[in-house]
Amino acid sequence: MKKLLIILVFSCSILLTGFNTTDEREVTFLVRSMITAINEKDAEGYIQTLSDYFIKVTYGDKDFLRQNIENFGQIDLLEFKVVSINTYTSYAHYKLIHTSENYRKTTFFGEMILVKSNEGWKIYYVSEEELL
Repeated sequence: MKKLLIILVFSCSILLTGFNTTDEREVTFLVRSMITAINEKDAEGYIQTLSDYFIKVTYGDKDFLRQNIENFGQIDLLEFKVVSINTYTSYAHYKLIHTSENYRKTTFFGEMILVKSNEGWKIYYVSEEELL
């Protein structure tokens, strides 16, 4: 009976929020981990948050990231909201401030698409628009 009640509560929480809150927490944690890795200049940590497709399209290869992570500046996440989660994809909106090495601050916003693989959630695509 207790097990049935737990399953019912879990199912209701998915219906009320529209998606599994565990997946939402995992996606949010992944994005925060990505930002921490960039800010700490941890190339391997950053690579672990990205899909191979994103790395290839955005940077060419992992070696580029390893060699250039020092030049990525700092990121402060202002807003992050998971919009939808499907079995293997997640969509989120974000807003952040990027501070370059010469201390120029730029605010960006856009959408992220994340994909779920055997290794967990990975960032697949990021749209980027500058907020003027």
